[in-house]
Amino acid sequence: MKSRTFLFLQGPASPFLRLLAEAIEKKGASVKKIGVCLGDLVFWWPRESDFFRDRNDKWPAYLECYIRDHNITDIVMLGDGRRTHAAAADIGIRGGLRVHILEHGYLRPDWLTVEPDGMSAHSRFPQEPREIEALAAGKPAVPSGSLYRSSFLTYALYDLAFHIPNVVLGWLVHPHYRTHGPVHPLVEYSGWIRKGLTAGKRRREAEKAVAAALAPSPDGNANFFLFPLQLPGDYQIRRHAPGGDLFRLADAAIASFARHAPAGSRLLFKVHPIDNGLSRWSDRIGKTARRHGVAGRVFVADGGDTDALIQKSRGVVTVNSTVGLTALAAGKPVIALGSAIYDVPGLTFQESLAAFWQRPSAPDPALFDAFMRALAATTQVRGGFIGREAISAGVEHVAERLMETEDRLPLAFRKPRDPVSFRYEKELFSGINPR
Repeated sequence: MKSRTFLFLQGPASPFLRLLAEAIEKKGASVKKIGVCLGDLVFWWPRESDFFRDRNDKWPAYLECYIRDHNITDIVMLGDGRRTHAAAADIGIRGGLRVHILEHGYLRPDWLTVEPDGMSAHSRFPQEPREIEALAAGKPAVPSGSLYRSSFLTYALYDLAFHIPNVVLGWLVHPHYRTHGPVHPLVEYSGWIRKGLTAGKRRREAEKAVAAALAPSPDGNANFFLFPLQLPGDYQIRRHAPGGDLFRLADAAIASFARHAPAGSRLLFKVHPIDNGLSRWSDRIGKTARRHGVAGRVFVADGGDTDALIQKSRGVVTVNSTVGLTALAAGKPVIALGSAIYDVPGLTFQESLAAFWQRPSAPDPALFDAFMRALAATTQVRGGFIGREAISAGVEHVAERLMETEDRLPLAFRKPRDPVSFRYEKELFSGINPR
């Protein structure tokens, strides 16, 4: 077998990538690393790393030369949304390299994604039922349940360890680097501090909002739709959603709800569990709901049990959140407004959002079972980026997957990395109903 040399780019804010490099080397491959900020080196130490300090427009030429000079065969990176990673995926695919995208798992909890080429609109995973069923043939059922303990404190400390060196010394060491997040880390931390100080108030307001949304309709049943919000700065929103703007999408969903949803129905937005509070969702959504005359039917909850809310809802509206998979597993109707790996005929609602409010339809359980078995067998491994046990398991499973010589998703399923078009863009932003 040809000797393989893996190039690691940015990874999660944890020791995961360094330990993964060690595991891959034990399996006989070589590993190189390019850092683009001091935070990258914090979790890579004491291993050696090359360092890119130039302007963004110099990155593609630098990377092409690096790949050639070091005989790189594989590229490994966390997600394919960051500017450097998107360029690296393009360069790697064009050059015939194997490109591996790591991310938190599509399945939750305690899974990791190891996917060729890219995610969402760039994923090789098929969206034709027959191809999914073929991939699922003979594959085992997907185990459920949590395996590893998680700690938000550990996550927060790792995040600080990544960002503080960049804030304190980045202006001197890498002046051209810009954080991949939408706001400066200090601004984000200020949001977390405020959120912590208002925890009691937020909990009470969430309970009130959930109670209002779940108030029984005349037939005695809950009559509400759930919209689980994602993080506005998430690349799943910025690159794989209509307009790349979650605020516009929420506004458009409220406008559609006001025009087309049955008079007695309600819409509940649930804030993402690790939203830092800077989005001011309650204020934004409340203002939009008042403008469209549905203030008494649209609610926002910064808290609550997502699984319980899914079970009681009429259906789930999402952009491309993994909560969509949870809802499908519960047999609930789901519409995905952006590029989602599970946006498959027979699983998600394929007509307009206007029609979804009126006649949401449940997924095909047999197709969903096949989808889950195919997804787990081709793109998922057990493990996590945070916590000793989760990292240890994840490192071993990811290393095994990276070292495989046969693709689990064939090249025939590769999608072009062209600009993405979105089925619901005209309806959401032009008021046009396609069907």
